[in-house]
Amino acid sequence: MKKVLSTLTIVLLAAGVYAEPAPDSRRLALAKDYIADEQWTRAITELRVVADDPKDANRDEALFWLAHSQSQVGDQVEALQTISLLERLFVKSRWVHPARSLRVEIAQRLRRDDVLWVIAGTPLPPPTPATAPTPFPPAQPPAAVPAPPPAPRFTRPPRTPRATPPVQPAPAPDAPTVMAPTPVAVPGSAPVPPRPVRPGMFPAPFEGFFPAPPSDDRDGDVRMQALISLLDSHSDRVIPLLREIALDNRNPAEARRAVFVLAQSPRSEARNTVVEAARRGSHVVRIAAIREMGRVQEPTFTTALFNIVRSESDESVRDTAIVTLGRTGARLQLRTLYTQLPDSARFAVITGLFNAKDDDGLIRIATTEGDQRLRTRARQQLKLLGTPKAVKYLTDNP
Repeated sequence: MKKVLSTLTIVLLAAGVYAEPAPDSRRLALAKDYIADEQWTRAITELRVVADDPKDANRDEALFWLAHSQSQVGDQVEALQTISLLERLFVKSRWVHPARSLRVEIAQRLRRDDVLWVIAGTPLPPPTPATAPTPFPPAQPPAAVPAPPPAPRFTRPPRTPRATPPVQPAPAPDAPTVMAPTPVAVPGSAPVPPRPVRPGMFPAPFEGFFPAPPSDDRDGDVRMQALISLLDSHSDRVIPLLREIALDNRNPAEARRAVFVLAQSPRSEARNTVVEAARRGSHVVRIAAIREMGRVQEPTFTTALFNIVRSESDESVRDTAIVTLGRTGARLQLRTLYTQLPDSARFAVITGLFNAKDDDGLIRIATTEGDQRLRTRARQQLKLLGTPKAVKYLTDNP
């Protein structure tokens, strides 16, 4: 997946944490100058002083930038310890969220998919349970056994020297299990509930660096960041998880995030899920899914948008699909819809034609439409479009 900005940068921008330090935090301001020049060692020196000063009002911010700088010089253990310290000392700080995002980036940089799965709230697949032994059959009374025939006379062959068997090397011990063992359900018993995320579940060297998040209050952005990191290499597992999130109407904000991630994947299962969310998700999720469909040049999205417009009864969803259809360049579909839809939808169709840069379609409306309001809107869009054909039409038809 092509990334223009790092996920950490996106989280920082979304959280609005690029704020100026307090006026008395001169060391922090100097450290930020060093960070801007990528002088990480000098920045670390200044940031340690700020982070160790209990009277400094910007200790939490200094801890975040200290962890960031430590990660940049390659000292990931120090960075993780600094993040944990920030979480312990400043539970409600606005810098905790980007610090957790930094933790995900460290795990991604180290290619620790096992850690990313735990951050995403999904443990590693449990090992295949051993086949249960077949129970002994019930005891049966012994049956009468006929006497065996007399054994044939055996003649011992001449003795040959016994070969010394080769010494077999001792088998190597199995690698220690990274995750705690998952209980296995016994057939006929109640299903085993999933294990909660808790300290002790994270693989080395991350043990002790990850406090257990409450099961009902996960950091949705960080969880989604972990799933994004896993999407390319584990799409067969990540896409079904994102589908569950996208179609869960109880958490629209996280569902919108899942739809955004799914729309970036080229896999058909992911894009089919976006279409499904546009059809039967909650209202805000449907709008989000439709808009994401307009950002990807995908023929199946164009067809799906056209079908949504023709069958949708919710005007806000319908009009969003019309405008988005224009972003896909569907000129012929929009011209067809203009003749089929009621007047209330035709303003949206004109906007869609503008998005599709269809000057011919707009000129036709501006010339033949009987409704003065629609003709005026088409002329306005032609003026904004500014193509040579649009300019010539407006000049010839003032």
